[in-house]
Amino acid sequence: MQKYGPKIKEAIAEYMIETDRTVTGKTARSVSFSVFEGPQSIGLAIGGNKVFATLHSGRKPGLRAPSYISIKKWMDSKSSFRGKKTIESAKTIARAIGRDGFEGENISYKAALRVLNALITDSSAAYIKDVEEHLKKSISKNVN
Repeated sequence: MQKYGPKIKEAIAEYMIETDRTVTGKTARSVSFSVFEGPQSIGLAIGGNKVFATLHSGRKPGLRAPSYISIKKWMDSKSSFRGKKTIESAKTIARAIGRDGFEGENISYKAALRVLNALITDSSAAYIKDVEEHLKKSISKNVN
């Protein structure tokens, strides 16, 4: 899993850029991973800053509106919003997010799909190798 963490992190950043979910790259750079192991399982935990968490999981409706200042900074970073009444627009967007919520995208899953085929191929090859070695050992012990 340690091998796939950086690949999934990179796939998340690429996905965010391709789908226009990042402007400055700060949120994409905030993505991190950690490997966890249990008695019968192994996996990756993916995390990031608050913006990444919101993009990933969404936000419930009826909560307090987010800061319009953060939204204005995002709007200022996007060239398509320059020259417009960004402060009033940012306040309107913030109120709408507070009132209606925001549906998340499960970014980690969508990006991980890009890496999943390689993971399946590698883990299948390792599993087959383990089974072959086990069979060779058991056959060699039973021959004599």
